[in-house]
Amino acid sequence: MEQLLRSVQTLQDRLSKAHIASVVVGGIAIGTWGEPRVTRDADLKVLLGREDADRLLAVLTPDYISLLPDPRLALRKQAMVFVQSPEGVRLDLLLADTPYDVLAVQRGREIEVQPGITVRLCSPEDLIVYKLISTRLRDHEDARGVVRRQGEALDDGYILSWLRQFELALDDSTLVAEYQRLRREFA
Repeated sequence: MEQLLRSVQTLQDRLSKAHIASVVVGGIAIGTWGEPRVTRDADLKVLLGREDADRLLAVLTPDYISLLPDPRLALRKQAMVFVQSPEGVRLDLLLADTPYDVLAVQRGREIEVQPGITVRLCSPEDLIVYKLISTRLRDHEDARGVVRRQGEALDDGYILSWLRQFELALDDSTLVAEYQRLRREFA
C-alpha cells in the first residue's frame, strides 16, 4: 500500500508542477473517508478536458507507460487512460469531463494518508456522490462506509443538491432516497 500511495503522490506532484490539478476518487479515498479496503490501483480525476489529451500525455512521457494501445484516442473518446508508474503501479486517470467533475477536483483536500505521504483526495461529499451515481453494488457499499464514518461532518445540502441534479440527468429517482436512507441508518 505504501508504494501505491507514494506513486500517487509522485504523479500528483508531477501534474501539479505542470499546473494540472487532480484528486484521488477511488479506493484510497474510500480508505481515508470510509471503510478501508484492499486496492491495487489508484483512480484520479484530472482537471483537463478531452481536448487536452496531448498535454496530459506530454506530462506523463516518458516515465508512465500506457496500458492502452492508443492512449490519445482513449482520452479523446472515453476521457480516461490507464498507465503504469515507473514503480509498476496501475494508475487510472479520468478527465474532469463534466462541470461536476471540475468542482469535485477544485474542492479536493490535501491529506496526509500515511506519515510523510500527502495526496490530494476528493472531499467525502464528492466521493459519496460519485459512489451513489455508480451502478455497481460495491460502490454503494463504499458510500455507506463513508456516511457511517463521516456522520455529522458531512454537508448534506451539498450532497442532496448534486444527487437531485443527477437524478434528472440520469433518469434515476433513487439517488436522494438512497442517501437519506444511509443518513437515517447512521443517525
